[in-house]
Amino acid sequence: MRKSSKILAAALAAAMSLSTVAFAESDPEYVFKVVSEQAPEVPESEAHIIQMALDAYIADGHPNFSYEFEVCDQNDLASRLAILIASNDVPDLFNYEDGTAMDAIVELDAVVNVSKDFNKLGIELTDIMPESVIDAKHMLSNYDDIYSMPSQMTTNGLFYNKAIFEEQGLEVPTTWAELEAVCDKLLEAGIQPIASNGADGWGITRWIMLYADRLAGADCHQLASRNLEGWSFRDDVFLEAAAKCQEMYQKGYMGNAYNAMSSTEQYAAFCSGQAAMIYTGSWFAVSLLDTSTNPIPQEDIGYFTPPGIEGSEMGLDYALGLDDLSCANAICIGKKKFEEGTNNDFLRYLFENIGTYQREVGLLSPYYSEMEESYEPVQQMLMDHLEQDSKYPTLWFEAKMDASTQDIAQYNAQLLAEGTMTPEEYCEELAASVDENYPAE
Repeated sequence: MRKSSKILAAALAAAMSLSTVAFAESDPEYVFKVVSEQAPEVPESEAHIIQMALDAYIADGHPNFSYEFEVCDQNDLASRLAILIASNDVPDLFNYEDGTAMDAIVELDAVVNVSKDFNKLGIELTDIMPESVIDAKHMLSNYDDIYSMPSQMTTNGLFYNKAIFEEQGLEVPTTWAELEAVCDKLLEAGIQPIASNGADGWGITRWIMLYADRLAGADCHQLASRNLEGWSFRDDVFLEAAAKCQEMYQKGYMGNAYNAMSSTEQYAAFCSGQAAMIYTGSWFAVSLLDTSTNPIPQEDIGYFTPPGIEGSEMGLDYALGLDDLSCANAICIGKKKFEEGTNNDFLRYLFENIGTYQREVGLLSPYYSEMEESYEPVQQMLMDHLEQDSKYPTLWFEAKMDASTQDIAQYNAQLLAEGTMTPEEYCEELAASVDENYPAE
């Protein structure tokens, strides 16, 4: 917050202190409930940001307002929310995967229609975020309206250790063949090329998407997820991409323990120097800024978009502008308690201040903030990429898949990577699942 804003806030607080205390004492007791995939102790999580806002709100004259967090594994989140919805106990807020996965929650009439009802808080969406962010949310939604709030502003790509690259005489690759040559050189030197979170499933499927999009464009995997415009996961583009993904894992580019590696372990592999590169999102900056877990100096960390494929109809320049937005985790507002109005004052406080809290922990925020923009070098590097290079936004591999197809994509990706499933089998099972839910016209 700017200095003048701080002075004004302090003056208002002093002038209203007596009335605030009186009002707070009369506030009814309220327990604000949050369901999330990660604990609020995880600094890059939505839960952590929400807890920061809750603590500040309670300290600012709302002692009868308290909160509870329920942490639920990603694989169990859908079933847990189904139980809560059936028992008419939808939490005030929960995080959930955006895209098609959100449709089931929307159809149960459990979340707020943000497009139509957010202004009941006394603010408009355009008061707290740019139009470009709202447009991105519409791209994610399968409806005319949007039903969730963005969690972060993201870019996805390859972070790399500049010191390792320099020691090995390596340059940032400009083609996919050069990327593989870099990986081969690192392997020869006894260095794991890329840290991969295979245990999460999407850490593997992302490589299928990256290759397919560089062959056929940013929309191909989204169209195939619904059998639209003649696209199917049986197409040669996906067979080739699945084969390339399998080849990279089988060559050892991602080490040996990728199918058991979580995101936390993936981060540690890069920060410890075990791996020279890591494919992940801009939220990784939070971990990179923590010197207690990351000894790599910021000036030794670089970032680049996975390069294009020579001979592809999409061209190398196109690939440089491709950016997987991957805003997969959305913040959902439970409809029942929102309509009762008992949590509305806090929700307004949260969304008016969430940009500031996100910036405080090092996240790139899609929300406005009065906090002066002051980025660390790693953050500035990511902001520069978003502003200058991110030209062709796309969505993550599973964004438009129904829940059952998503499960098949991620579970079978582990089998594909380890070589117990062929690319043909992988693509056929994926396409067959899509056929059940979205029969080709």
